[in-house]
Amino acid sequence: MEASEQPLAPTSQASVGRLVVKNTLYLTAAQVLMIPISIVLNALMARYLGPAEFGFIYFASTLCGFGFLAVEWGQGGVLPAAIARDHGQAAALLGTSLAWRVALSVVVYIALAAGCYLLGYHGDVQWALGLSFVAALLTSFANAFKDTIRGFERTDIPAYFQVGQQLLIALITAPVLMLGGKMRAALGSGAVAVAFVAVALWFALRLVGLRRLHVDRRVLKSLLNEGTPFVFFGLAMALQPNIDALYLSKLAPADVMGWFAVSRRLIGVLLFPASALLGALYPTLCRLYASDNEAYTRMARGSLYSVALLVVPVALGCGLYPEIGISIFSEKSFGPAEDNLRVSALFLFLVYFSMPLGICILAAGKQRAWSIVQSLCVGVSLVLDPILVPWFQKRTGNGGIGICVATVLSEVLVVACGVALAPRGIFDRRFGKSVLLAVLCGGLMALVARLLHSITPFVAAPLAVLAYGIGLVVTGGIERNHINSFRASVARRFNRGR
Repeated sequence: MEASEQPLAPTSQASVGRLVVKNTLYLTAAQVLMIPISIVLNALMARYLGPAEFGFIYFASTLCGFGFLAVEWGQGGVLPAAIARDHGQAAALLGTSLAWRVALSVVVYIALAAGCYLLGYHGDVQWALGLSFVAALLTSFANAFKDTIRGFERTDIPAYFQVGQQLLIALITAPVLMLGGKMRAALGSGAVAVAFVAVALWFALRLVGLRRLHVDRRVLKSLLNEGTPFVFFGLAMALQPNIDALYLSKLAPADVMGWFAVSRRLIGVLLFPASALLGALYPTLCRLYASDNEAYTRMARGSLYSVALLVVPVALGCGLYPEIGISIFSEKSFGPAEDNLRVSALFLFLVYFSMPLGICILAAGKQRAWSIVQSLCVGVSLVLDPILVPWFQKRTGNGGIGICVATVLSEVLVVACGVALAPRGIFDRRFGKSVLLAVLCGGLMALVARLLHSITPFVAAPLAVLAYGIGLVVTGGIERNHINSFRASVARRFNRGR
């Protein structure tokens, strides 16, 4: 596959900024709407299924995430970037990608089921794996459609369907749980909901001009070649949680897996804001790196600046008020997961920087180097998990804390390597100043939290975050032009929709 030979139009900083802001607003709004839906759905599953079955679902979904590296073959990174460069290839790219996913899914499921059987996982684990795999395959189809639409730098359609998918899953699964359905019924109902969304997205492709898809062997070769670095990158990222889950399932009781699963679900919710920014940023960064390196540097620097302001209250909130999240799931059944969240607050702080760094590095064509960096995390887990899980299990009764500690140490390594690999010009004094001001205002937030420790965290937490925001405004961490730009962007979208 070759990129279009038509010259790209000159890109102004203002137009690129408006495009990314608009796309980020769509995805951010979608994530904001999805957060409560996701929390409620996971809380219902945890309360009605209990720690053991909730742990089985987490274990199965982790294995499916690993298996779908082969099914998708890095195409989640290739499709939007390739289509953004050449819209004319969209039909062949999507059609070929879907054909590959269908063919590989059968092979991958057989391999996963056989592997679980040989490792002694039977009964509920096999059921959880099978039903989770069906839902994952349907989700993969839906993601392919959304990635294709994102390639046209349209994030509004994926945002609508992203919220719709989560809402439909909740509307179908919640009654099933409340009527007494257990793990199999809950997973099956979720798969049905995803199937409806995938069909609707198929018809939504017409909104970007796609009506007929076709398979092209040359495009398949290109997809596999371009996707291979993403596979190694994804392999490194997926191996670590799979290793963590395997060690935890063998070295700790089933309930510990459920506690760990709850903490990971909550961490995933807290990562939504960064995910929204990166989902909007990636296709644009790929285009800018090929056509306007200066604009690419500005955009990469701006994303890190935004993350620096966002990460401090998110990480501090996780560490200072873990009981808020756990109370939603059940303090009685999942109370020990609070310790997991306290340790994972450090992981959140680091991963908010490693995610945009990774996107910048991938857009700059350094997929192999970033894959090697991610593979170092696997080495950390292989070495530390069998040491830390039994140690914490013996002393605290919660071996999941050991996994959290190992994850923090591996993320320190990732951030250090990401800074070294990032293209020149991304880090400047302004970025350093923003990090310093965010940390200082974070200290103010922690102080307010300490002073208000005697009142309910549901009141103290918002007040502490408010203190952080006021601190940023007073110290100049948030500049007036950024506030005005955000207001103008929201106003334009609002007026256009009237």
